[in-house]
Amino acid sequence: YRAFHDPLTGLRNRTWVQEILEVDLVAARLASSALAVLYLDLDRFKVVNDSLGHAAGDALLAVVAERLNGCLRAGDRLGRVGGDEFVVVLNGIADPDEAEEIAEQVAATLMRQVSVDTAVEGHRVLPTMSVGIAVSDDTSTAPSLLRDADAALVRAKKDGRNRWAFADTHQHERAIERLTLEDALRLAVERHEFVTYYQPIVRVGSGEIVGHEALVRWAHPERGILLPGDFMD
Repeated sequence: YRAFHDPLTGLRNRTWVQEILEVDLVAARLASSALAVLYLDLDRFKVVNDSLGHAAGDALLAVVAERLNGCLRAGDRLGRVGGDEFVVVLNGIADPDEAEEIAEQVAATLMRQVSVDTAVEGHRVLPTMSVGIAVSDDTSTAPSLLRDADAALVRAKKDGRNRWAFADTHQHERAIERLTLEDALRLAVERHEFVTYYQPIVRVGSGEIVGHEALVRWAHPERGILLPGDFMD
């Protein structure tokens, strides 16, 4: 039991979620249907832990788990996969809109005040969640769906929290490209591949050169001369 359950909430843990997600994917393909993974993360949970203590944080997590369990459909899966992170597997999804509707229901269910008792006094907390959504296709695996939903969650948090975002089908490719570029940048410094070009600043009225800009170029060994926009955010 302990190998597949979270002792705090009684929910299934990450190990079980990954295993059952593989089973659900096979079933979805046999039924010519799809499933969706919702990766959920409590907003500003660290503030609760830091201000009210870990006991209050644990109490809040238990309430959140209970509320999540109460708003899902029969056949859906729920697990706690990290400190304040939960995963929902929605089976038999007709289209992405259905997954979005359920994410909206989850958000509405959570946004009721929770009374958290501490050793000193009771506090009321209004929990909100950010959600990343990934919908399966013929090439999906359990790791890829969890990865894509987690990446969408990060984007939802960057966009302001208390919202949901869908996985971008090209996001993983861009992440790999970025990682490859960062590795190449480190080597480029060691290999002295960066060169400086000086561009004159000209006064339009007279044509007089009044200064210069120092601009970095990357003499990439395979891609040639790269402008700053090609390797800087």
